[in-house]
Amino acid sequence: MLDDTLPVSLQYQLRNKLLEKITEGFWPPSTQIPSERELCEEYGVSRMTVREVLKDLAQEGYLIRKRGKGTFVALPEFKHELTSTYSLSEEIEKEGLESKFQILSFRLLNSTAFLQQNFGISDNEKVYELIRLRFIDDELFAWERAYIPYSIMEDTTDEQIEKEGLYPTIFRHSGLIAENAEVEATAINCPVEIAELLHLQKNAAVFYLTRLTMAKNRCIEYCESYIRSEKYKYKYKQTLRKKANFERVKQDTTS
Repeated sequence: MLDDTLPVSLQYQLRNKLLEKITEGFWPPSTQIPSERELCEEYGVSRMTVREVLKDLAQEGYLIRKRGKGTFVALPEFKHELTSTYSLSEEIEKEGLESKFQILSFRLLNSTAFLQQNFGISDNEKVYELIRLRFIDDELFAWERAYIPYSIMEDTTDEQIEKEGLYPTIFRHSGLIAENAEVEATAINCPVEIAELLHLQKNAAVFYLTRLTMAKNRCIEYCESYIRSEKYKYKYKQTLRKKANFERVKQDTTS
């Protein structure tokens, strides 16, 4: 119960109580919180007070209200320093969450002039195109399209990538380890077809990232991503995973 004798409003007290449960992990990300009726009973306040507090916390990004389902704790805002060790999956795991992918398309294509120039390949060499959705704890997070030279990932299957991940698959086939990357990030309105896949409204703002990934002074991947902007912040430049993260894959290939 809240204390109506205090010099602060019941709405202010309730906000602090709920925010404390969110920030201290009593309600982990993606958890459904008690209903409005249950909160009214627990804290001895009116439904109007509860609704106002939930509305404010949702506007501030702490909660997500899903029509017909209830109110859930929002995913934390991921701040990724692009000069640090690169692994979005690792950043997500630090928050106690799970990152996973759904492969939408994986095919072999003719290379474009742009890809030929960046990969240093001839016009008759092919590239893989990998399109996938990234999820965090079952919540849609990003749409990604990557291109990789066929020569460094010959005869790869989508099953391999789904099981191991893209960079470990590249390493298994070619011995190349992603070392650094050139990244450009801009805020744009999401293309309609991608917004639909990300369950965003038409013209929703997203982060659009392009990345050239390097290994041993050669480009091994070009990737473009559309990322839900309300849950991620990027800074300037990145350095990719350390070699230690590939030791397990290396052991598998030498055993």
